[in-house]
Amino acid sequence: MDRNVIELTDEELALLVAALRSYLSDFSHDEADMQRATKRLLAKLPQPEPAS
Repeated sequence: MDRNVIELTDEELALLVAALRSYLSDFSHDEADMQRATKRLLAKLPQPEPAS
């Protein structure tokens, strides 16, 4: 499996995590495959550092 690397600032990472969580909350029970894929992606992401 090929891997891709992107560099994100803490602010960009926080935005990405928030967007994926929002995306996840929009799925119904009929879209379980998308829920699983989104949860797997979220699990791979580090937790963003709190804004100072």
